[in-house]
Amino acid sequence: MDFQEHINQLFIAQKKEWKQLRTGLEQLDNNKIKEFAWGDVSVTVQFNPSRIRSAAAKVDTENIEKRPCFLCAENRPKEQRGIPFLDKYIVLCNPYPILRNHLTIPLHSHVPQRIRKKIGDMLTLSELLPDYIVFYNGPKCGASAPDHFHLQAGLKEPVLIQGDNELRSCLTIETENKKEAEDRFEDVYQYLHTRQPDEEEPMMNIIAYRERNRYILNIYPRRAHRPKQYDEEGNKSLLISPGALDMAGLIITVREEDFNKIQSQDIEDIYSQVSMPII
Repeated sequence: MDFQEHINQLFIAQKKEWKQLRTGLEQLDNNKIKEFAWGDVSVTVQFNPSRIRSAAAKVDTENIEKRPCFLCAENRPKEQRGIPFLDKYIVLCNPYPILRNHLTIPLHSHVPQRIRKKIGDMLTLSELLPDYIVFYNGPKCGASAPDHFHLQAGLKEPVLIQGDNELRSCLTIETENKKEAEDRFEDVYQYLHTRQPDEEEPMMNIIAYRERNRYILNIYPRRAHRPKQYDEEGNKSLLISPGALDMAGLIITVREEDFNKIQSQDIEDIYSQVSMPII
């Protein structure tokens, strides 16, 4: 049995034995969606109230230090089981899914969210999961656990593998050679570091996947964690905290009023605030 089939079997078993996951999957089936288009560019908006925990997460140092880390083994639900990956990660079913077969892949070690030396692990995972995208949210770019390194994954959808477009920046690396992909990513990392020299890690989201026997990395440079609408009140408020999936084209709303009122001009404005233009 290959690795992807092991993951599929994990989902089947966990759905039977873990009520919280069953509830999350049932809600995913009933989530509302609506679509916007700009020519060939498309954005899907999903109403997913189960993601309120992530969207509203307080990720400043003080609040992070106060709460137990929900990715550490001792704090995870007792029903949650996983599959080892590279002897240093555990692949887990995410009980608050955005995608079909939504996975969270934390390191065993409690170390900060930093991708630079782990991009090879991300590419390896995309090779083992050919039907999936693997994604990374930077510590100021949608990660609700910036204190514990983790990747995520889920089944591919066309909206998630869009490259650069008129709404936001995306740098794409595509190659048959994994080492070349790692080297080219290092070049991108160094360039982005020159744009944000004061950040511990350049602000970015990443989506990795395999297509036509090639490794593909879509890198979304960021200049802001959240749009101004996140902190607005009343009708101006939109509780949207963009991560990799939002940057790709699947925007998550956790409040029904936000889902109902968001319009194309709001999407354009949010992207213009959080995406960093590449010159």
